[in-house]
Amino acid sequence: MANKAIVLDLDGTTLNERNTVNETLEQYIGELRESGKLIFIATGRTLEEVRDVLPAGMEADGMVTANGMSVFIGKEQIVEHALSTELVEELVAKAGAEEIFYEVHPNEGTRMALLKDKDYMVKQGLIPKPETVDENEWLSRQDAVEDKIRWSEQLDIKSVAKIYFFSNEMNTIRKWKAELGKIKQYNAFTTASSTHHNVEVTVEGITKATGVQLLLKHFQLAPEDILAVGDGENDLPLFKLAGHCVAMKNATDLVKEQADEVTEYSYREDGLYRFLKGMFH
Repeated sequence: MANKAIVLDLDGTTLNERNTVNETLEQYIGELRESGKLIFIATGRTLEEVRDVLPAGMEADGMVTANGMSVFIGKEQIVEHALSTELVEELVAKAGAEEIFYEVHPNEGTRMALLKDKDYMVKQGLIPKPETVDENEWLSRQDAVEDKIRWSEQLDIKSVAKIYFFSNEMNTIRKWKAELGKIKQYNAFTTASSTHHNVEVTVEGITKATGVQLLLKHFQLAPEDILAVGDGENDLPLFKLAGHCVAMKNATDLVKEQADEVTEYSYREDGLYRFLKGMFH
């Protein structure tokens, strides 16, 4: 297998526990591109969130954001999907009633939440970090409530890429997923989780894999030409597509079971750099 393109997840894979990219990895990805490898990013993050964490000097040939809702060739956007306003209104209202932490992410601009829900959302971030929540996700939620969320009396929901839901309690998010499952029966959408504590809502049938398929078409590649690396359940559609798929050591058991191999080191130990260096040195 040629591995002409490498598709990389961000959180728990390319990013370390501080939600930054280690210099060793940034430099090596640059070397891989110079050697002729195509580098694709496939993430649950929106473009705005990607800009928050990727170093200015780290370039990708293609990017799939918000679990497939937007696709970019270099800096040019070739696809943009949006959730229906009716669905966004319903889910935000239900989340507020259940006091579920949420973020409404537009295709362009700053993530949003209703001002009336701010108190309970901020309060959830004031407790000590639960043992089962990873450092990177906990830091992201802290950062969101302190600086990233635009709190509004009324949300501008004309072009929403995704809604992110989070709970400190795994049982709470499980119940919320069950509630989302009921709503899906009369208003279809896709759900994907990157950890045991979150779930994201996007347009029905849209995944990282549908976005990467558009990149493959543009670059005239076949699925067997790509190596995909990830750690969350939202990577599974991509794993089914890719010629070779790799789960990070820190991935969930479900993801590891569906991968061709597992890295020796986690995202906290520069695991992606060590894996890529070992494969392409």
